[in-house]
Amino acid sequence: MDILITVFIAPVVVAAIISAIVSRSNNNKTMSLKYITEERAAWRKEIKETVSMLYSGDYGKGDRPTLKELTTLLILNLNPLQEKENRLDLHIIKLLKAIESGNDNMENLEDLRDCVGILLKHDWERSKNETMSFFTRLPKKEYEKRTLREYYSE
Repeated sequence: MDILITVFIAPVVVAAIISAIVSRSNNNKTMSLKYITEERAAWRKEIKETVSMLYSGDYGKGDRPTLKELTTLLILNLNPLQEKENRLDLHIIKLLKAIESGNDNMENLEDLRDCVGILLKHDWERSKNETMSFFTRLPKKEYEKRTLREYYSE
């Protein structure tokens, strides 16, 4: 009789332990994904507001940040590493430095606006893709090619 009870209880205990481990792992992944998604949303919002202020020329008045503060904030939110995957970030940094040094003509401002739009779209698509299941998720190269366009490099 004792052997019969052991035969039935052992698999139940093992199944419960495995279930607890899988459940905890899924919960940790969900919480991490939620935190990262929220942080990215806040980052996108800050970038949009800062570039809008820079593009409109509405800076340095009253309690508004100066041009140097705006460009510094944007540069610090980009990836400065000289790697082929960072072509868009590096181009934006180059534009920001040109604008900061006085070359704030409409062509540079429009290029900045367009590049930041591509950057934000890319980050949005990456966030959406990360929330998809493993089976419906797009390969990284596919959504990067689609969103980064001429700034994509293989």
